[in-house]
Amino acid sequence: MPDVPRFYWDACVFLSYVNEDEDRVGDISSLLESAGKDEIEIVTSTVSVVEVAFGAAERKQSALSEEMEAKINKLWEPASPVTLVEFHILIAEAAKGMIRSGVPAGWSLKPMDAVHLATAQRLKVAEFHTYDGPLKKWASRVSYSIKEPSHSAPKLL
Repeated sequence: MPDVPRFYWDACVFLSYVNEDEDRVGDISSLLESAGKDEIEIVTSTVSVVEVAFGAAERKQSALSEEMEAKINKLWEPASPVTLVEFHILIAEAAKGMIRSGVPAGWSLKPMDAVHLATAQRLKVAEFHTYDGPLKKWASRVSYSIKEPSHSAPKLL
């Protein structure tokens, strides 16, 4: 892939996409389209596969949908514009270090959030995209910015 900006996506970005959150899906779709054209790179940890297990409508109705499962699975297929990054011991150790580093400041960090932050750090991403507001304070402890995904020209539905 040519030298393009690399963005890390937290699982909540994918959940907003599959749930078609009207305030978010335009930007997310535009960014996915840009990644499909190799204008940007979108990466995430393989743990996102576990975190994006079902859509909000499925939970609300207590019923699973083949259509939703297909939409979710399409995110992880080889033709997807999303690159999956394997979880391994170096990322695990870095994630543990992040969790521990927050203790003196009175900060807490969930293990999967630490995995995402550590994976992004290892990949030297330009930005970490999330809708999880409390994660933004961790920007002072990593080498990338943490913000909500946005695209200069959001795709209209």
